[in-house]
Amino acid sequence: MSPKLACLPKRGLTLASLVLFIFCACTKKSTTENGVPYDPSSPVTISRITPDSGGVSTQLMIYGANFGSDTSLIKVFINGKPAPVIGSNGSAIYVLVPSKAGSGEVKVVVGDHSTTQEAIAPVEFRYIFYPRVSTLAGFTDKDGKTAIVDGPINKAQFEEPYWLSFDDKKNIWLLEEYRGLRFINADRTEVSTKFRTGNGMGRPRTLSFNPGFDTLYITNDQWDWTGLSTAVATKADNFTRWTSLIYSQTTNGGAAQPQTGDYFFNAYSTGAIFKWDRTAKVSRELYRIGDVSWEFNVQFAPSGDFAYIVVVNQHYILKSRYNRQTGELETPVHFVGGRRSAGHKDGVGVDARFDQPHQGAFDENDNFYLCDVVNHCIRKITPEGVVSTFAGRPRNSGYADGALRDAQFHNPRGIIYDQASGTFYVADQVNRRIRTISTE
Repeated sequence: MSPKLACLPKRGLTLASLVLFIFCACTKKSTTENGVPYDPSSPVTISRITPDSGGVSTQLMIYGANFGSDTSLIKVFINGKPAPVIGSNGSAIYVLVPSKAGSGEVKVVVGDHSTTQEAIAPVEFRYIFYPRVSTLAGFTDKDGKTAIVDGPINKAQFEEPYWLSFDDKKNIWLLEEYRGLRFINADRTEVSTKFRTGNGMGRPRTLSFNPGFDTLYITNDQWDWTGLSTAVATKADNFTRWTSLIYSQTTNGGAAQPQTGDYFFNAYSTGAIFKWDRTAKVSRELYRIGDVSWEFNVQFAPSGDFAYIVVVNQHYILKSRYNRQTGELETPVHFVGGRRSAGHKDGVGVDARFDQPHQGAFDENDNFYLCDVVNHCIRKITPEGVVSTFAGRPRNSGYADGALRDAQFHNPRGIIYDQASGTFYVADQVNRRIRTISTE
């Protein structure tokens, strides 16, 4: 695959757009050094847009004159809502339609404070909403190979996308299993690596911020009772390095309560839940949920009133109430799925079936959207325990964007939800991509 083609998004470009962007530089450096400068003495004009209708993440081309190729000087608004500018070659701008844009005029503003000009497209953009699965970032070559590549989001690559978390600015933090910690900025334009594995951290498994978003708990899966269990990275270091916090316990997952910051984690070898005492700096076992070799993680609802304990290798989910008086998670109850019974079945409570449930995300109504790894789909669990298939084709792996039940995933592992945009982000591990599900 040529470098110029590799930096292009892969979804829905017309042939004309594809040819155009082969000649567009894909980084800010190349657009400013090799592109066409904006001329404040000449008018900015728009001749046409294509397509003239679509939904969130539609790839919109704006054709005209005197845009310049420095994207830092270009702003695009659809019905008054800012649209991310991906690239420009001076006569064409490539943008993504933002969520909930609505129908209205397309406006381009070019220049700095003293040289600003604007132009309005001759036709309005008609916003159409339909839930769909798309690809935000990541690609493989013709042989299915990829690498850890930082940079503009249309050039970035991933190897083992695994667990996701938002910070308070809606930046995305991504664990790559066996690889390290990656970062996608809130504008969804750049990907960077914060640190790589090594020096005692070999298999990072889960992420959880404290309530102030200045400390990030990172669990580390290891078989050694004297090995690293939980590490922390801090805002003071820009989360670029970690320090040891807890040793032993063969941990698969941990989470901080979103209001109090109480931190809980598991022990795979004993099936136990522990609470970390931040003052005494010791861990205390609360209870055991199962037998030995119980792989599970802890995931709090945004309210902090309860947590789901997702038992990955035994295919079921428990629910535990958080006691604000004691600061502890109470003994959980079996909520959904069949203990030690893998499969795919929609249903209610323990009649439903999962096959390696993993990370989930809560919406504003406490519905829980769960990555069902070996079923290659996303499941929805209501607060009442009704389980349904939300996206993907059960037991049918692959890579395909499209309508919710037409799309395909391959071992989806991580998921987070942005309520403001109605968008889920999914770490699609074997496809080596970050996918999006737009719901609005």
